[in-house]
Amino acid sequence: MRVLILVTAFLLLFLENTGAQKDTLKRFSFYAGCGYFGDILQFLDPGFDEPQYVKINPGVLGKIYHGQNIWFRFGYKFKTDFILSCYLSLAKTNYEYNDALGLYWDEYLTDNYSFIDLMIIKEINRKSNYFSFGTGILLRDYHNPDVNYDIEPIYNEFNEIIDVEIGLPHPTNLKMKDLGVPFIFEYSYRFKNQLSLGISCSTNLIFDIGFETIQISPLIGFVF
Repeated sequence: MRVLILVTAFLLLFLENTGAQKDTLKRFSFYAGCGYFGDILQFLDPGFDEPQYVKINPGVLGKIYHGQNIWFRFGYKFKTDFILSCYLSLAKTNYEYNDALGLYWDEYLTDNYSFIDLMIIKEINRKSNYFSFGTGILLRDYHNPDVNYDIEPIYNEFNEIIDVEIGLPHPTNLKMKDLGVPFIFEYSYRFKNQLSLGISCSTNLIFDIGFETIQISPLIGFVF
């Protein structure tokens, strides 16, 4: 946390004092959106590294887990035309159950995500058309509420699996907090009253995991 505070203070000092461009009266911005959210981990790297006696649901193997999210972003524009933004997103994905014996493959699971991002965004405009791209650092909170059961293979004298023993169901709620890097690209049209409408696209690179999620949504914002 101390490192994040120091980095933020350094960025504020650097962005405010670097360059000598003309100041702007409209420094603050607020954007929001609601749209598509997807977990692409299984799509990019198919497989679950399970033993042969464990079944894999073809409905999840190598698939994108689809869902939706809602996000908000508050920004402050410096004299250098860079924007320091704080981004908050809440998302969820739904996908088919993938238990080891295929007993519940007709059921669905929901994974929940929350993101807090600190980003530096560069804005380029052609008249009323604005293109924005940026990156920074994020904290991702992931929650996978699940119910599972243990299975034990039964072998014969030839070391061949002849059956499996099924344990009692038990909760396996997985919670993880990870750091990563967000990447964002947006297009918006800004009206004379400073209202903006457009589209936002982003992805997240989670340390030790890789590219994990994507987001595409319409956006609405206001500059003041």
